Amino acid sequence: MNKVLRNYNKGFTFVETILYVSIVSIILTALIPFAWDIIETGSQSAVQQEVSSNARYISEEIKYQIRNASGINSVTSSSISLSETISAINPTVITWTAPNLTIKQGAGSTIQLNSNDTNISSFTFTNNTSGDNATKNISFLFTAQQAYTGPRRDFSSSITIQSSAELRSN
Repeated sequence: MNKVLRNYNKGFTFVETILYVSIVSIILTALIPFAWDIIETGSQSAVQQEVSSNARYISEEIKYQIRNASGINSVTSSSISLSETISAINPTVITWTAPNLTIKQGAGSTIQLNSNDTNISSFTFTNNTSGDNATKNISFLFTAQQAYTGPRRDFSSSITIQSSAELRSN
Protein backbone atom coordinates (compact mmCIF):
# COMPACT_ATOMS: atom_id res chain seq x y z
CA MET A 1 0.00 0.00 0.00
CA ASN A 2 1.19 3.35 -0.94
CA LYS A 3 0.73 6.09 1.44
CA VAL A 4 -0.40 9.23 -0.17
CA LEU A 5 1.12 12.23 1.39
CA ARG A 6 -1.25 15.07 1.74
CA ASN A 7 -0.06 18.56 2.15
CA TYR A 8 -2.55 20.65 4.09
CA ASN A 9 -1.86 24.32 3.80
CA LYS A 10 -3.35 26.40 6.53
CA GLY A 11 -4.16 30.08 5.98
CA PHE A 12 -4.34 32.23 2.88
CA THR A 13 -1.80 32.95 0.26
CA PHE A 14 -0.74 36.53 -0.36
CA VAL A 15 -2.77 36.72 -3.59
CA GLU A 16 -5.91 35.45 -1.86
CA THR A 17 -5.49 38.02 0.90
CA ILE A 18 -5.16 40.86 -1.60
CA LEU A 19 -8.22 39.59 -3.46
CA TYR A 20 -10.37 39.39 -0.29
CA VAL A 21 -9.29 42.80 0.94
CA SER A 22 -10.12 44.27 -2.49
CA ILE A 23 -13.61 42.75 -2.50
CA VAL A 24 -14.35 43.99 1.02
CA SER A 25 -13.04 47.47 0.13
CA ILE A 26 -15.27 47.68 -2.94
CA ILE A 27 -18.33 46.61 -0.96
CA LEU A 28 -17.63 49.11 1.84
CA THR A 29 -17.01 51.90 -0.66
CA ALA A 30 -20.48 51.28 -2.07
CA LEU A 31 -22.26 50.87 1.29
CA ILE A 32 -20.88 53.81 3.27
CA PRO A 33 -22.33 56.59 1.04
CA PHE A 34 -25.64 54.72 0.98
CA ALA A 35 -25.66 54.57 4.79
CA TRP A 36 -24.91 58.31 5.03
CA ASP A 37 -27.82 59.04 2.68
CA ILE A 38 -30.15 57.05 4.93
CA ILE A 39 -28.95 58.92 8.02
CA GLU A 40 -29.31 62.30 6.29
CA THR A 41 -32.82 61.47 5.08
CA GLY A 42 -33.79 60.50 8.62
CA SER A 43 -32.60 63.83 10.02
CA GLN A 44 -34.42 65.76 7.28
CA SER A 45 -37.61 63.88 8.04
CA ALA A 46 -37.32 64.57 11.78
CA VAL A 47 -36.86 68.30 11.17
CA GLN A 48 -39.84 68.46 8.81
CA GLN A 49 -42.03 66.56 11.27
CA GLU A 50 -41.05 68.90 14.12
CA VAL A 51 -41.92 72.03 12.13
CA SER A 52 -45.14 70.58 10.70
CA SER A 53 -46.42 69.32 14.04
CA ASN A 54 -45.69 72.67 15.71
CA ALA A 55 -47.48 74.58 12.94
CA ARG A 56 -50.48 72.24 13.10
CA TYR A 57 -50.68 72.51 16.90
CA ILE A 58 -50.47 76.32 16.83
CA SER A 59 -53.13 76.58 14.13
CA GLU A 60 -55.54 74.28 15.98
CA GLU A 61 -54.96 76.03 19.33
CA ILE A 62 -55.67 79.47 17.83
CA LYS A 63 -58.83 78.21 16.12
CA TYR A 64 -59.98 76.54 19.35
CA GLN A 65 -59.48 79.73 21.38
CA ILE A 66 -61.29 81.89 18.81
CA ARG A 67 -64.23 79.50 18.39
CA ASN A 68 -64.77 79.19 22.15
CA ALA A 69 -64.44 82.91 22.97
CA SER A 70 -67.50 84.96 23.82
CA GLY A 71 -66.22 88.07 22.05
CA ILE A 72 -63.30 89.95 20.54
CA ASN A 73 -61.68 92.67 22.63
CA SER A 74 -59.02 93.75 20.14
CA VAL A 75 -57.12 92.59 17.07
CA THR A 76 -53.76 93.88 15.89
CA SER A 77 -51.51 92.33 13.28
CA SER A 78 -49.46 90.55 15.97
CA SER A 79 -51.96 90.07 18.82
CA ILE A 80 -55.56 89.24 19.62
CA SER A 81 -57.45 89.65 22.87
CA LEU A 82 -60.55 87.51 23.30
CA SER A 83 -63.20 87.89 25.99
CA GLU A 84 -64.25 84.76 27.83
CA THR A 85 -67.33 83.94 29.90
CA ILE A 86 -65.19 82.22 32.55
CA SER A 87 -63.58 84.98 34.62
CA ALA A 88 -60.49 82.89 35.51
CA ILE A 89 -59.37 82.85 31.86
CA ASN A 90 -60.66 86.29 30.84
CA PRO A 91 -59.15 87.72 28.69
CA THR A 92 -57.28 85.28 26.50
CA VAL A 93 -54.41 87.06 24.74
CA ILE A 94 -52.41 85.46 21.93
CA THR A 95 -49.30 87.43 20.99
CA TRP A 96 -46.50 87.03 18.47
CA THR A 97 -43.18 88.44 19.57
CA ALA A 98 -40.58 87.09 17.16
CA PRO A 99 -39.60 84.29 17.25
CA ASN A 100 -42.27 82.97 19.66
CA LEU A 101 -46.03 82.81 19.84
CA THR A 102 -47.49 82.99 23.35
CA ILE A 103 -50.87 82.68 25.01
CA LYS A 104 -51.96 84.16 28.32
CA GLN A 105 -55.32 83.42 29.90
CA GLY A 106 -56.52 85.74 32.62
CA ALA A 107 -54.04 86.16 35.47
CA GLY A 108 -52.26 82.93 34.51
CA SER A 109 -48.71 82.72 33.30
CA THR A 110 -47.68 83.24 29.69
CA ILE A 111 -47.21 79.97 27.80
CA GLN A 112 -45.10 79.60 24.66
CA LEU A 113 -47.04 77.75 21.94
CA ASN A 114 -44.12 76.82 19.69
CA SER A 115 -41.30 74.52 20.80
CA ASN A 116 -37.75 75.76 21.37
CA ASP A 117 -36.74 73.95 18.16
CA THR A 118 -39.17 76.00 16.06
CA ASN A 119 -39.35 79.73 15.36
CA ILE A 120 -42.36 81.66 14.13
CA SER A 121 -40.76 83.94 11.55
CA SER A 122 -43.87 85.92 10.57
CA PHE A 123 -47.39 86.22 11.91
CA THR A 124 -50.44 88.27 10.97
CA PHE A 125 -53.91 88.41 12.51
CA THR A 126 -56.76 89.99 10.52
CA ASN A 127 -60.16 90.94 11.93
CA ASN A 128 -62.82 89.94 9.39
CA THR A 129 -65.82 90.90 11.55
CA SER A 130 -68.78 92.09 9.53
CA GLY A 131 -69.89 95.70 9.79
CA ASP A 132 -73.08 94.77 11.69
CA ASN A 133 -71.17 92.36 14.01
CA ALA A 134 -73.31 89.48 12.77
CA THR A 135 -70.23 87.38 12.06
CA LYS A 136 -67.04 87.68 14.08
CA ASN A 137 -64.19 86.08 12.21
CA ILE A 138 -60.41 86.28 12.67
CA SER A 139 -57.95 85.00 10.10
CA PHE A 140 -54.27 84.39 10.63
CA LEU A 141 -51.21 83.67 8.53
CA PHE A 142 -47.88 82.50 9.90
CA THR A 143 -44.64 80.83 8.93
CA ALA A 144 -42.99 78.28 11.20
CA GLN A 145 -39.40 77.27 10.59
CA GLN A 146 -36.66 75.25 12.21
CA ALA A 147 -34.69 77.22 14.81
CA TYR A 148 -31.36 75.78 13.63
CA THR A 149 -29.34 78.55 11.96
CA GLY A 150 -26.33 76.56 10.76
CA PRO A 151 -25.26 75.97 7.17
CA ARG A 152 -26.58 72.40 6.77
CA ARG A 153 -29.63 72.28 4.52
CA ASP A 154 -30.89 69.02 5.98
CA PHE A 155 -31.68 70.90 9.19
CA SER A 156 -33.81 73.59 7.55
CA SER A 157 -37.54 73.42 7.01
CA SER A 158 -40.41 75.88 7.00
CA ILE A 159 -44.16 75.81 6.50
CA THR A 160 -46.71 78.58 6.02
CA ILE A 161 -50.21 78.18 7.44
CA GLN A 162 -53.24 80.32 6.64
CA SER A 163 -56.57 79.75 8.35
CA SER A 164 -59.48 81.49 10.03
CA ALA A 165 -62.07 80.83 12.71
CA GLU A 166 -65.40 82.33 13.65
CA LEU A 167 -66.73 82.82 17.15
CA ARG A 168 -69.44 80.26 17.94
CA SER A 169 -71.19 82.65 20.31
CA ASN A 170 -72.77 84.51 17.39
